[in-house]
Amino acid sequence: MTAPQHDLDMPYAQLDLGVREESEFRLTADSRAVGVSGHCPRCQGTSTTEFPLGVVGSKGLPWRRDEPLSPAGRSAVVSAEVLYCECGFAHTGLQEGTFFVGCGAYWRLGPSSGNRA
Repeated sequence: MTAPQHDLDMPYAQLDLGVREESEFRLTADSRAVGVSGHCPRCQGTSTTEFPLGVVGSKGLPWRRDEPLSPAGRSAVVSAEVLYCECGFAHTGLQEGTFFVGCGAYWRLGPSSGNRA
């Protein structure tokens, strides 16, 4: 299967793409963070985001710091987050100082069809 072509001509626009299926992305975890990687649903550029686990100075963390999260744990972390296109390409119209360098799309992850009751 070939990777989709990154649309470098797509202009920057802040667009909410709603909820995407988790199966469209690859979730990874270690004892420090959960990573989400895949292709932006809008521009098709490769986008990778890492969500650190825990809050500095917090006590009683809900997971063991020496073990990676289970698949269900990874899903729980990312379902509460908004992902942004982080393809790294300054699409035409990108404002100077924009925090996420990409096409401006953002989305959330939900369960894949048929994976959960």
